[in-house]
Amino acid sequence: MRRIIFWIALAILLICVLFPLYWVVATSIKTQRDAFSMPPVWLFLPTWENYEKVFNNGVFIRAFFNSVIISFSASFISVAVGSIVAYGLVAQDEPTKRKNEKFILSLRIAPPLIFIIPTYFLAAQMKLLNNHWVIIGVYAFVNIPFAISLLITFFEDIPRELRDAAKVDGAREFTIFREVFIPVALGGIIATFILCVLFTWNEFFIALVLTGRDTQTLPVSITSFLTFQGVQWGPLTAAATLVMLPMLVLGMLVQGQVVRGMSLGSIKG
Repeated sequence: MRRIIFWIALAILLICVLFPLYWVVATSIKTQRDAFSMPPVWLFLPTWENYEKVFNNGVFIRAFFNSVIISFSASFISVAVGSIVAYGLVAQDEPTKRKNEKFILSLRIAPPLIFIIPTYFLAAQMKLLNNHWVIIGVYAFVNIPFAISLLITFFEDIPRELRDAAKVDGAREFTIFREVFIPVALGGIIATFILCVLFTWNEFFIALVLTGRDTQTLPVSITSFLTFQGVQWGPLTAAATLVMLPMLVLGMLVQGQVVRGMSLGSIKG
């Protein structure tokens, strides 16, 4: 009986999660008439006109490349800095490490609003608004505490004897970090990088405040389909599908490491 309830609950959960995704993708390949017909049309002739409108939208294409540049650059910086800091914390004695971890956790849960307004003011004073490096720096700053807290968990899984043996052989700390910790924890580092990319790719509030015409990212750009004449549901759902697709593919490629990273991060948090 408990097994049947489990499978029923799992089926309900899958329907709740997957049905909105199906609806967005299905609407993106429907004509406007099929998309709004009542009762809903389940069998229809697919059309690609919504995707043609999106690909002919220069703002969306530019936003796509901005999202790629900003997400990957900020995530790379976050993981690079986070790896070094996490290694330093793991090498500390237990009371000091716990004390520093609490401080990093407090930075992780701080709302972005605290530093967005000062950052906007400073960037405006320095005439750096609408600059890619400002956005990359802000996202890197936001993701570094998350990367540190996650990488600590992966680094703690590495036997301490490896570090001690390397030190006995005369290796310096940076050599141990580069030659021992990075190769052993490479899966966790990649998982952390992917999670940082996912968070940055989907983030809306910071992008809304700090990006401009040349640096606008996809979550902000997609609102351009909300016009005064009404919502362009066809192009909007096509754009939403194109925004989701790269992250879905990326997530599936490293699914195991991402799930492990999320689980360990939740436990640590």
